[in-house]
This record gives sequence, C-alpha cells and structure tokens, in this order.
Amino acid sequence: MSSAITVPVRIDAKTFRRFSRFDMFTLRRRWVRPAVFSLMMLAFAFAALLTRKPQSGMIAAVLLVVGLGLPIVYIGTFLSQVNMQAEQLRLGKGRRVYTVKLDFDGVHVANDIKEEPPVHVKWADMKAAYRVKGCIYIYAAVTRAFLLPSGQADVPDEEVWQYLNEHMGDRCHDRGLK
Repeated sequence: MSSAITVPVRIDAKTFRRFSRFDMFTLRRRWVRPAVFSLMMLAFAFAALLTRKPQSGMIAAVLLVVGLGLPIVYIGTFLSQVNMQAEQLRLGKGRRVYTVKLDFDGVHVANDIKEEPPVHVKWADMKAAYRVKGCIYIYAAVTRAFLLPSGQADVPDEEVWQYLNEHMGDRCHDRGLK
C-alpha cells in the first residue's frame, strides 16, 4: 500500500453529468418533493373526477397537467443547467481540473485551472466517499466534492478505495461497480 496517492484529475462532460445526477437525486434525494407534489396533484385530479360535476373533467385535466408538468420542468431545467455548466467549463472531451493527493495527513487538492491556494482537508473532517461505476466521489463538505475518475491515479483503483477505507472507515460507501 502506498504512503501517498496522487490523482491528476481529468473530468469529461459525461463524468460531470453523472456526478451531478448522483449528487442531486441519489445523495440529496431532490426527487422526493417533486414526486410527492405529483402524487398530490394526481390525487386531487382523481378526487375532482369523483365529484362527477360538469366542470370536474376540466379541473382534473388542469391538475394532471400541473402535477406532471412542473416536476418534468424542474428536472429538465436541472439537467439543462448541468449541460450548460459542463459547456462553460469546457469539459467536452475532458479537461485536467485539479490534482488530488491522498496522504497520511488528509486530502490535498491543487486547482489546475486557475491560480488559488491548495485545499487541505484532514481525514477526520472528510464527510464521505462514494464509489460508483467509473469514479469515486470524495466529499470534503456536504456541498464540496472531488471526483476521482477510474484509471487516473498512480496506483490501481482498488488501492485508492482501500486507502480511503483505511482513513475514513464507515464514511465510505460502495454503490457498486456494475
């Protein structure tokens, strides 16, 4: 096992979009409120139809359109914003964005795009790590994550994951490599 692991991170648009969907819908579960809203509107539409009044069909149709339309617009807007952000960052075919160094002291991140002081986070302060297909997401804070795409470290991917497990323990979550 290495005493330090270096990962010169190159992120492409596909990896960025995958991470954004994971963060928004899997980790933060931001799909729950739109789903509950949709179910409520569908229930109200059904209740309106049960009244069997002349205008109940129109009210049910409006509730149905709103109940299905708003969540679709919400998700569509999110995905569109992610695509625009990937474009602004020029991630199309991939771009070197930062270098992550894992050592006994913690995680050190140097920005490769713009001049700024390196970020250092001690192991005890790291929030979580998630291994998903093709990447490891390490969260330094609830709103700040660093991506470690597969095959970019100076050691095999499995060794990176073991290293994180040694230092973070039960804060490491394997979401499957399939």
